[in-house]
Amino acid sequence: MLKRIASTGVNLVVLGVSVAIFLAAFLALNALGAAQRPPTLSVLSAARDLNIGDVIGAEDVVARTVFQDDLAALYIPAEEVAAVAGGVVAQPIYSGQPLLRLAILARAAEGTRLSAVLAQYPGYSLFPLPLDAMNLVAPDAGAFLPGDLVGITLVIASRPQQLTTPTPAATPVLSPDFVLQPGLMPSAEDEAQAEALTRAHPPLAKDLFPMGVRVMAVQGLPAAPAEEADGSSSAYLAYDQPKMLILLIPNEAREVLSLALQQGDRLVVSLMARGDESPTAGFTYWDFEDLFQADRKDALSGDR
Repeated sequence: MLKRIASTGVNLVVLGVSVAIFLAAFLALNALGAAQRPPTLSVLSAARDLNIGDVIGAEDVVARTVFQDDLAALYIPAEEVAAVAGGVVAQPIYSGQPLLRLAILARAAEGTRLSAVLAQYPGYSLFPLPLDAMNLVAPDAGAFLPGDLVGITLVIASRPQQLTTPTPAATPVLSPDFVLQPGLMPSAEDEAQAEALTRAHPPLAKDLFPMGVRVMAVQGLPAAPAEEADGSSSAYLAYDQPKMLILLIPNEAREVLSLALQQGDRLVVSLMARGDESPTAGFTYWDFEDLFQADRKDALSGDR
C-alpha cells in the first residue's frame, strides 16, 4: 500500500514538472515570436464601401491594427478621426480597407477653402472649366463627381489668318562642286516622319492631357431642398448658376488650356478609366484620310 502511494506521488510530481516545462516553453516561444514581429499601429479603415464623392461621417470609419512598415506613413492614424470626418472620397475605398491620405481630398464642411487641397499637390493649380462654354462638349454636370479622371481633346478647324504675308525663305543655292554623300541620304523612316510633320496643321485634334486630369469639385449643381418641420420643402433650387468643373492641372498647363478654351473650335471632355503617361501625336484630317483608305482597302479585299 505504501509503495502504491509513493508511486502515485512520484507520478504526480513528474506530471507537474512536465506541465511546468511545457508552460515555460510555450511562454518562451510566444515571447520570442512577439519579439520578432514588427510593431503595430492603429489606423482608420472603412466601415463600409465608400464611393468617389462620398462625404465621410464618423460612422463610416473604424480603427484597425496593422503592422508598421515602410507604407505606414500613407495611412491615416486612428487618432485623426476628427480631421477625416467631413472629407470627400477621391478614390473607391472598400469595406475594411485602410484609408490612404491621398484618398481623402478635403473637408466638405461649410467654410472650407477649396484651395486648401493644393497643399497636397505642389506645382498644380485648380482650373475652372465652364461646362456652358459655347465650344465645350461634355456630359451633364451631374455625371461628374470629385475624384473623376477626365481627358480634354482640342479640335481646331483652321489656323487663324496671318496679319501680314510672311516673306518666303530664300532657297539655298548649292555649289556646283557639292556632292551628296551616301551616308547623308535620309532613311525611309526619316522621310515618313518628315511627311507626317508637314501634315501637322489644322484641321486637327489633340489630347491636351493624355494622363488625364482630376476633378476636384463640381460647382453649380442644384442644391437638395431643405425639409421644414412640417415635412415640406422650401429651399430654392439654383438652376441658373453657371456649372463648371474644378480641375487639378499642372501649373504649366494653365496657359495651354486657357488658349484652347478661347480659340479652340471644340473642346471635348471625356471621362477616363486611366490615363497614358506618353504624349499623343495628335490626329489630322490627312490622318483621317489615310485611316479611311486603309479601312476601305481592307473591307473591299475581304481580308477580315
